[in-house]
Amino acid sequence: MTLRPLRLPSDLKTLAEIIPPAFQYPDNDAWSMQPEEVESFVDSINGIRRLWPLLVAAAALSPSMRDAFRGFVWEEDGQMVGSANVLRRGATDRWYIGNVAVLPDYRRRGIARRLVEACMDLARERGAKTIMLDVVAGNVPAVSLYERLGFEQFSGLAYLTLAAEHDLPPHALPEPARLEVGSIFDWRPRYDLAERITPPHVRRYAPVEEAVFRRPAALRMLSPVIRLATGMENRAITARDGGGAVIATGVIAARRRAGGVNELSLMLDPGADELGPALVAAVAGVVRQISPGRRIDLTVPHWQEDLIGAALAVGFTRRLDEHTMGIHVGMG
Repeated sequence: MTLRPLRLPSDLKTLAEIIPPAFQYPDNDAWSMQPEEVESFVDSINGIRRLWPLLVAAAALSPSMRDAFRGFVWEEDGQMVGSANVLRRGATDRWYIGNVAVLPDYRRRGIARRLVEACMDLARERGAKTIMLDVVAGNVPAVSLYERLGFEQFSGLAYLTLAAEHDLPPHALPEPARLEVGSIFDWRPRYDLAERITPPHVRRYAPVEEAVFRRPAALRMLSPVIRLATGMENRAITARDGGGAVIATGVIAARRRAGGVNELSLMLDPGADELGPALVAAVAGVVRQISPGRRIDLTVPHWQEDLIGAALAVGFTRRLDEHTMGIHVGMG
């Protein structure tokens, strides 16, 4: 039994092999990684493997990227049976633990706890003040583990899905509102809207900071190569009212290869909730123009209840919910 740091890029191939089966839940299929999600995930991992020398060079130019590929693995019986990633959120002192995965035959043995504790220790050593993670709301053993480690729930996420064959209602924002599709590196509208509408209970662990939204310049230079290597195209969405004020923002990750899923996240100013159904339909229409014939997975924060309702109204189904949990580990 061995706990060791993640070794990249040599561990990437094995991660692509163990994470999909580690995220299978026979008793609740909605939690499981679906075949289309596996395609997208494996493509992304393979893209990182191909780009690794360029990513290392970019990290040398952008200090915030040096903490983007850290983590730990658990080895037993001569094989990797568990893993967890930990990364810095932009150039901040807020960290995030993700992909806590243990193969089904090795669960309930304390492996997940050891992995998470190792990630927490690393984040502290690297100057973390806050650590966050997401966990499926119904996964009681995992939620209990994180609570015992000191995490508390402060927000949540709704995961909604639109089937590829589902017809959208007419999708255009009513005038004078307008929808803009731009570069993912145009971060200011997303920051400005988040700064205006994020509630205090969320800011307690996830304050709205420019450094979370601003992407390293080195990634801008690499973005065409990343798009080719991963098969994903990222776009930013901004909706404005007649006076030009930002009323909604989002990020699209659209597939440019066969299979996989399209991913979408959205936020809407509560003062413009009446535009919710039209906004969701319009943005889903943009996703389908970029990458037709695939399902769309939409992520919405729980505190955006009206936006969740708008997505359901245009044909999305609510697949699962996650708790967003946090812990303060440093001063500040």
